[in-house]
Amino acid sequence: MARGAKPDNKTRMLVWGRAAGHCQYPGCSKRLDEDLVAGDLRKNNAYLAHIIASDPGGERGDPTLSHELSNDPDNIMLMCDAHHREIDDRKKKDRYTVGVLRRMKQQHEDRVAQLFSNPLTKPAHVLRVAASIGENETSIPLSDCIEAMGNEFYLADRRPIDIQMRDIATKDSDPDYYPTVLKLLRSKYDREIKGRFEEGDLQHLAIFGFAPMPVLMELGRLLSDLSAVSVYGKHREPKPGWAWPDDHPPLGFSMAQGSTGPKKVALKLSVSAEITDERVLATYETDEVSIWEIRSDRLGTSELRNQGDLSVFRQVVGKAFDAIKDQHGMDVELSVFPAVPAACAIEFGRTWQPKAHPGFKVFDQVPGQGFIERHLIHP
Repeated sequence: MARGAKPDNKTRMLVWGRAAGHCQYPGCSKRLDEDLVAGDLRKNNAYLAHIIASDPGGERGDPTLSHELSNDPDNIMLMCDAHHREIDDRKKKDRYTVGVLRRMKQQHEDRVAQLFSNPLTKPAHVLRVAASIGENETSIPLSDCIEAMGNEFYLADRRPIDIQMRDIATKDSDPDYYPTVLKLLRSKYDREIKGRFEEGDLQHLAIFGFAPMPVLMELGRLLSDLSAVSVYGKHREPKPGWAWPDDHPPLGFSMAQGSTGPKKVALKLSVSAEITDERVLATYETDEVSIWEIRSDRLGTSELRNQGDLSVFRQVVGKAFDAIKDQHGMDVELSVFPAVPAACAIEFGRTWQPKAHPGFKVFDQVPGQGFIERHLIHP
């Protein structure tokens, strides 16, 4: 059976316009009009890819719809060469179904519409920081990052800044894990972020981090001098992703002060779960410890639902650092025991100021062993 009709000029213009001249494969967004501007069509990297193939015998072909929809702009995507080949790979036909491709096209076109409807949308570079937690490996799809940024930011560079620590041979329970990972984190930060901000190459960072608490707090410490930062958190409900659901009342955070006198101070961060004093005191050889606490009014791993809650958390953390310094002095032996979402761990590190606040040890919960000291943040 013969192919359907080729897309006419009107259809081609509609497809190009709705895609804003960029590849519609999630996370690519490659600009495709440059070949047309150069005028050398032999180097063309732009393709009109049919969702339901124009050839009834092709990938996703249909005896009737292939002809009916061959010139329909709703059935055609703008693709770069690499992703045009990707979606038509016969070995991946179960991955790139008609439904999947339609969603790709719709999400891209919705995003284009959002960008042009909101003139205040700003460019942001995506920073993904991922490390293994226990036996669990993690990845952060770029498509989830783009969805999370919504219409507040658009992707400044289709290549995210990645600090990936998932392929390190040691696990976070091994003694050599944290020295290795933290050294890698600082090295990549200095090379790929700090210098680019100083040169003006980066204007805003959208942060997506999933790693052990000490790593995320160190990341926050590194980012503390950068005001142009937005931190996102991973959510499992109502659907998995990184966009802030904004579907719960705001969280409240309170600070409970410890006793005066002791130079040893423990600060509990109770947001995801309760931390008993007994678990904290088990890490000390003395009971002469002043135990402070920052606590949310609703405990749980999925209670942090609003980005605005992070600002409130930062304010309370800043007050706690100041109060501990005023009550116990800059030479206080401060230890932090976190049970918080990843986004809070990053913001905790960002709030700490080396010239104004005392240094602190970071403890992390290890199954079967309790809290173990993992990292020291100091001026």
